[in-house]
Amino acid sequence: MRIAAATIVGVMAFAGLAAGSSPSATLPSRSVLDIGDSLSVGAAPYLHARLREYRIVQDYDVGLHAYDAARIVSGTRALPSVLVVSAGTNDDPRIVSTFVRSVSTIVTTAGSARCVVWPTIVRPPAVGASYDGINRALSNAAARHRNLVLVDWVRMVAGHRWWLANDGVHVSAAGYRARAAAIASAVVAHCS
Repeated sequence: MRIAAATIVGVMAFAGLAAGSSPSATLPSRSVLDIGDSLSVGAAPYLHARLREYRIVQDYDVGLHAYDAARIVSGTRALPSVLVVSAGTNDDPRIVSTFVRSVSTIVTTAGSARCVVWPTIVRPPAVGASYDGINRALSNAAARHRNLVLVDWVRMVAGHRWWLANDGVHVSAAGYRARAAAIASAVVAHCS
């Protein structure tokens, strides 16, 4: 397992770049598809500043679930070499099997030639369950798939509890900046 610690814009832009290519086509290595929830929205300006040399296409939905991210990845005609996925925060922590299938779909669709960067989930318990199961599922998937790189957001937030807003999910500007820096570091270190 590798762990790196350190609006909707159409995904069709990638398909347009690769017109006539096969569904498994890979775009240039300096391309990123950033799929995510509200945490991605908050981190986006900082991520773009950190990855200026990359062409980033983003697909954000504040209520995004992992199964939504899997649908987006599966439906994208030409994927870039790097996928940044921020999903799971809105998922039901009691139904880990659905999350596992979504992660598997994303990693399998990406294939071994692409890198998937995914921050772990920080959220207070919901519907009577913690997010530990979802984070274990991510860790297990990373142990099985060399192309899945985790950003240890749980550890980062544990060391900086003051980043958290009252909802226990969203963070301050300093938190979003740190999240973006860790994601960018993972992309540069593990996906080049």
